[in-house]
Amino acid sequence: MRYDTAVPMNSERTITGRSAFSVIFGLVLLSGCSGGDAPKTGTANRRPLGTVASDHGLTPYYYGLIEEYQSILAGDPDNIAANIGMGNALYEAGQWREAITYYDRALRMNPHDADVMTDKGTCYRNLGMYDAAAREYQYALRIDPAHQNALYNLGILYSHDKKNLAKAIEYWSRLLDIAPKHPQADQIHASLDNFRRALRKGTP
Repeated sequence: MRYDTAVPMNSERTITGRSAFSVIFGLVLLSGCSGGDAPKTGTANRRPLGTVASDHGLTPYYYGLIEEYQSILAGDPDNIAANIGMGNALYEAGQWREAITYYDRALRMNPHDADVMTDKGTCYRNLGMYDAAAREYQYALRIDPAHQNALYNLGILYSHDKKNLAKAIEYWSRLLDIAPKHPQADQIHASLDNFRRALRKGTP
């Protein structure tokens, strides 16, 4: 499962006691492939929260992949793996709107892929379309109520973008119930403590 990153808004933000909205880890959602491994045609193994492809000089690499997927899809436009792969490569290159187009194609062929829905949601989040992002994450949870990335991203979306700490607490509490050893569990616990203190003080 990949852990999502979006376009950085403030890549150095961390949890502090200064603000309940200094959420965590760069406060940006969906991510990219780790290390030097070639991207998979599915939606796993993305980079940790807070990085984008261009930060690591990888954008030209993904442009090469885009050309390869274009060649495949020219001869086989209904190749679902190639459509997902194209969406992922465009995602990594920061071409969010274009990535959504290919994720939509893949979802028309398989409307039950919660991973693709989650990635599509983060593309919307990266574009500042927060309601559309929340809707896609919710669709993913209808398919898979225990989808960790959808829950994780909803916590970030509601705490940082929509400024609704109660909803952020709801989704991250669900995530920790499902995955108490989640890779970001310590940071999530710390953020939840901050959010609860803020709510007790009357912060929305």
